Amino acid sequence: MTVTSKSSTDGSVNDSRAMTRGVARLLGAVAAATLLAACATMPVGSDGLSYEQRRERLEAVSAWDMRGRVAVSAGERAYQASFRWHQNADALDLAVRGPLGAGALEVNGTPASLTVTSRGDTRVLSDPETQLSELLGWWLPVGSLHAWLLGLPDPAFKAATQPGPEGTLASLEQRLWRVAYASYQLAPAKADAGSPLLVPHRIDLEHGDLRLRLTIDDWHAAAP
Repeated sequence: MTVTSKSSTDGSVNDSRAMTRGVARLLGAVAAATLLAACATMPVGSDGLSYEQRRERLEAVSAWDMRGRVAVSAGERAYQASFRWHQNADALDLAVRGPLGAGALEVNGTPASLTVTSRGDTRVLSDPETQLSELLGWWLPVGSLHAWLLGLPDPAFKAATQPGPEGTLASLEQRLWRVAYASYQLAPAKADAGSPLLVPHRIDLEHGDLRLRLTIDDWHAAAP
């Protein structure tokens, strides 16, 4: 399959390797800063909803913003970065930054077509899950992430779920990944800050030897 490049390079193997190294450097800057901003205390409580009620409410939120941190452990490699994710229907806009603003990775588009920019190189992925996984060096089901980030399984695929307190999910297994929800937080589900919902605060994702820990510092409904 073909990856279309918008950069001045000719899309050679060397360019692909260079971009792969750039993505790895971005997601990883040094593990020395890993614990500096960890363990922020977030509000915890109950929204008074069952799982199905919350799922319906969350699925009715057409656009939302999320800001947080990700720590990645992949064998001998360990990376950390901050991220900002904007979701509008099935379209995402993701920006990732390393510690102290080092590096930059931007991903935007839909599950059918994503544009990835890193270190000045921009590529359009016509098969996003396969091609983004090739760039990262590990399998990432990007089409399911928007549901997992809300504490829900992707309805397009079979999943095994484990219930948690207050009508939440403790974990789910789907698409060869295990997603564990270590903690939740109350967050506004409307742009006017009303009607709070329980959404994940810390998410631990596992796939083989790969470990991702997401700490979500802020989630809120946004204007489309």
